[in-house]
Amino acid sequence: MRVPDNRGCFSQQIGHTVATRVSTLRPAADRARSSRTEVAAPATAEQRRSPGRTRSDTARIAILNAALTLLESTPLQQISIESIAREAGVGKATIYRWWASKAEVVIDAFLETHASRTPMPKGVGPVEALTRHIHLLIEQFGGWSGRIVSQILAEGQGDPDVLRQFRERFSYGRRALVREVVEEARRAGAFRTDIDTEMQMDILYAPIYFRLIMGHMPLDKRFADQHCEAMMRLLAVPTQQAPAAKRRGGA
Repeated sequence: MRVPDNRGCFSQQIGHTVATRVSTLRPAADRARSSRTEVAAPATAEQRRSPGRTRSDTARIAILNAALTLLESTPLQQISIESIAREAGVGKATIYRWWASKAEVVIDAFLETHASRTPMPKGVGPVEALTRHIHLLIEQFGGWSGRIVSQILAEGQGDPDVLRQFRERFSYGRRALVREVVEEARRAGAFRTDIDTEMQMDILYAPIYFRLIMGHMPLDKRFADQHCEAMMRLLAVPTQQAPAAKRRGGA
């Protein structure tokens, strides 16, 4: 089944207020790392509505901020719609206006902060773009963003709808963006074409998610460097070997 191409959603701009308000809730380490230039997270349906909805926008921002605040000290499994509403100072009905479950609120709160910090670089070759993107992803997953994702994935093991929401709201769009770059690398002769594109993307990301979920080894710069070097070598077009006679110095 072909995954929908949502590449455009990652380049849209969210409102300055959302970016500013959400950034105040990031842990200190993440705020320090986010000093680099960021690409804004995708705009939501509510933000694309008519400009007269300022009160609704304020409530939506408060709800997302509340979810992020709770996640700093409370596991996702212990968070409820009631606790989010109480933290945000709104009624449950206001939350249900935009989201059907707490998982949807948490996923959207995660997107507001994460997507902007793991962009796909422009103006460079596909291999360099993927390398930079993966370094950013590992940096983020090694901190607070990674803790949120691991909790979402854990919650999804008992509730398939959570995984479906995570795929639809985050994974499919990001995967479509990465697929374009991988296919560009294949067309340029940088990546081998005897391995399926979907498999190549899994090869790139599986070790990252394995460390994230298992927690057996760190997601740090050393791992990012080693992982990118190994994966790019694995995906590269194999070098043609010289004939055995020539390697031995024969004619």
